[in-house]
Amino acid sequence: GGGGGGGGYAGASYDYTGGHLGGHGGGPHNGPMSNGNDQMKPSSLATRMNNLALRDRQDSKQHESSEHQSFALDYLTEVIAELYDNPGMFEDVKEKLSKMFSDFRNDRYVLSNAVEMIFEQSIKESNFRYMGARLCKLLDSLDENPDSVLREMFQLKMEDQQNELKSMNHEQLKVRGTTLFLAELYMQFRNPHVQSNLTKDMAGRIFAAIEILLQKPGPENAKCVCQCLKLCGFELEQDCREDVLNILDKLRDLEKNVMHSVAPLISSVLKLHNNAWGRSEETVPVAPVPSVPDRMVGVMPLGADFSPVFYGPDGKVLSEEENSFLETNLHQTKKSVVFDDYEDDEDAYGVDDQDPEVQLAFENFVAETNRPNRQQHHH
Repeated sequence: GGGGGGGGYAGASYDYTGGHLGGHGGGPHNGPMSNGNDQMKPSSLATRMNNLALRDRQDSKQHESSEHQSFALDYLTEVIAELYDNPGMFEDVKEKLSKMFSDFRNDRYVLSNAVEMIFEQSIKESNFRYMGARLCKLLDSLDENPDSVLREMFQLKMEDQQNELKSMNHEQLKVRGTTLFLAELYMQFRNPHVQSNLTKDMAGRIFAAIEILLQKPGPENAKCVCQCLKLCGFELEQDCREDVLNILDKLRDLEKNVMHSVAPLISSVLKLHNNAWGRSEETVPVAPVPSVPDRMVGVMPLGADFSPVFYGPDGKVLSEEENSFLETNLHQTKKSVVFDDYEDDEDAYGVDDQDPEVQLAFENFVAETNRPNRQQHHH
């Protein structure tokens, strides 16, 4: 089942504050959103969106139109609950969801509610952030126009969020959730060959959220900044080098002066940066991303983002079979470390220690696989 809960969306009378969404994902998640105090207070975005939605709907057959709108949003509510419980269902629901929402590509009422629902659930639930970003990307793929209505809704929502975050001195949990969801969105939408206004905007919002976190540099906020950089530091540095270097300077100060508990994590991020974010064995100057994906078009699944290149202990790019070995033997791959629960558990943030036995087994595996066919791996 899809987790039931409070059902989420309340039809055409939905007030767009996101307050009804507490029910997604089953019983334990009922109740107000994590900020707790905005349930009855329409945001400035809500007011703007309702005005736009009303204007759009004046010329339509209101009853029939609102029924179709409600049906689509009800289905999205079900999808969110289903994917919260069963992330593996994404492939099963994406075709129907795409078909249903393709009719609403220019419908501000439907798209504004969809954006609100996905954003609120993703910010609140760490396990849903990656899936929420994929849902946003799926909806975005329905309209190729860089100035699409959906992208307008994204930008309005992010602007509204940023205004909210500035006043959230006592709601750092929501600031952290917002930061990490923006990082997931940025990774889904970024194209290394074409920088859109939307991804520039996302990058700017990430930096603004990080600044808010670093104004209250407790251990959890520092961990969140480190998690964000581990997820998208390489890409952010390609696009906004000075901003990333500025954040790293602030982390260095924290490492020296403030927090013993997170010093190892900060240190691991600084080392990662010095190692070109894990892209190579030696530090390299920032340069445009090589066009590897172009040569791999045939083997990349539709909608895949451009994955990083991983290197083995000998400095060679890992082959498919070596990657497969790692995925089979390491319980926490890079992606699962990034997307797992962000709990107050030091182990969850580890300093990238590998199990010594697995590390040794992998080094032996690399040596064995490279010996007979090293020539084939060398292009």
